[in-house]
Amino acid sequence: MNRVHSLVGTPGKVVVCWSLVLLLCLHDSQVDGFPLAASRRVGTQSRYTMTTKQPLAAHLAAVSSNIPSKMKFTQTQLASSTGEENNSSVDGDGGNEGISFKTLGKYVVALVVQMGLITGVLKGLDELVSRTTTVPFAVNVVLFYALALKSRVFNPLSNRRPLPKTKEIEGQAERKMPTWTPPGFVFPIVWLLLIGPLRAVTSSMVYRTTGSYADKAILSLMLHLSIGDVWNTINNVERRYGTSVVFVSFVWSSAAFAAYQYSQVLPLAGKLLSLKLIWLSVAASLIVRTWQLNPNPKTGKKYPLLPRVGDDADTKIIWFSKKSSDD
Repeated sequence: MNRVHSLVGTPGKVVVCWSLVLLLCLHDSQVDGFPLAASRRVGTQSRYTMTTKQPLAAHLAAVSSNIPSKMKFTQTQLASSTGEENNSSVDGDGGNEGISFKTLGKYVVALVVQMGLITGVLKGLDELVSRTTTVPFAVNVVLFYALALKSRVFNPLSNRRPLPKTKEIEGQAERKMPTWTPPGFVFPIVWLLLIGPLRAVTSSMVYRTTGSYADKAILSLMLHLSIGDVWNTINNVERRYGTSVVFVSFVWSSAAFAAYQYSQVLPLAGKLLSLKLIWLSVAASLIVRTWQLNPNPKTGKKYPLLPRVGDDADTKIIWFSKKSSDD
């Protein structure tokens, strides 16, 4: 018995319990306030009262045949009701179509392409440097600083950046922002004078320790940069505010992973790189609140967490388009 009990386990118990509840609901359920077991309410013996020998299927068929006609839905009404319910469930976050796996696929392709190109460049630098003298620390700081600021050149999606004054890409209407949003000039200061140098210095420290540009720790930071570039396309170019909430969690998680990888090589480098998580936490909170403040103007509901087929945004691989919209 103990062996059987261990095989069934908690999932089996849950299934059994819910099955019993379902049977009870089928037996005592009501439709528009009229109990299916109507004979019990009027105190008469019904010809469809379930007995111990009557199968459940026969009981349900008898119940169905005795439901008052006004309680039955026509096929058209049922289809209409079901359609409205399905639209409500799909449209609950501001969309009216299914998930766009094509768009998600483009995000993945862009991420893979960017990581592949950056990895190739770093491995090429390893081959080049192995035949020369040691690269000075200051030169590596400049190199990694440039990578931190311009990693998007390896991304095939449009990666235009918002203007500091409006926090929007040129030509786009301003979105509603939380009252606690930092002034526009704060963003370039943080990225150019704080986070950029942190990435550059800590990466140079890791290179000095490992002697490799394509070290897995440095590649983990490149992964973070690549995810950040895809997120920028989603949030600032396509303005998919719901999907932006999902991807900003990837940005934060990849930053934490990079800091951990750096700490495995050099604890001080990991601690310094982890400081940017403070700003990323503020930015993530800002993104979530912005999503809440800017519903879809067509539906009045929040934008969906995943891109939908037929939405207004259009994800383009601009490298293969005739006219590039990137700057």
